[in-house]
Amino acid sequence: MQFVSFNPANDSERFFDLLKELRPHLSFSEFKFILNHADNYQMVGLEEDNRLVAMMGYRILHDFVHGKHVYIDDLVTASSERSKGHGAVLLKHAEEIARENSCKNLRLCTGLENEAGKRFYEREAWSLRAIVYKKKL
Repeated sequence: MQFVSFNPANDSERFFDLLKELRPHLSFSEFKFILNHADNYQMVGLEEDNRLVAMMGYRILHDFVHGKHVYIDDLVTASSERSKGHGAVLLKHAEEIARENSCKNLRLCTGLENEAGKRFYEREAWSLRAIVYKKKL
């Protein structure tokens, strides 16, 4: 197992294919548009036998509530590779990124209906700290 940093010239299709498992509504053109417009969005993956088995998309953000922090936008493991510890490895990697960048903490959001995800984050020592409200326009 090895880390691989996202390179848009070589990795767009394989990272997109894996991200689609988490974001099935996303088209490839939307994916490329967001990559070009999202502030400081970065991706890292885990490879096994030249296959991308898990990936994480994150940003280093600053705000008044959290200070400087790592925000994990996307965390997904290929459905055939789940429960093998890949998500935990990526979360630990996010902690290293936060420390290297002098961040105060890490945060992420997940859907209320994502019971398996919530159990996973709690097992990994993450605390439920907020409820997010959204309004569609």
